[in-house]
Amino acid sequence: MTALSFTDFRKNMASSFDRVDVGEHVFINRGRKKVYAIIPITDDDITITPALASKLEKARREYKEGKTVSLKSHEDIDKYFESL
Repeated sequence: MTALSFTDFRKNMASSFDRVDVGEHVFINRGRKKVYAIIPITDDDITITPALASKLEKARREYKEGKTVSLKSHEDIDKYFESL
């Protein structure tokens, strides 16, 4: 794991990305309370695959047919999860 100040990150961007590419976690501190992580993005992260498209279509169909659960409070959520 590597933690860098924002200034150090700007000075060492290429090496920071190289570390992420080999699986290391890189965090950037910006100010006292803000921390960011660098993560790689693959085509799978931004592409709707046929499997995902099928799941989305199924969810849309179930929604139209009223086959959904509506939870309006944290008590409803607790009861729902307890019933699983």
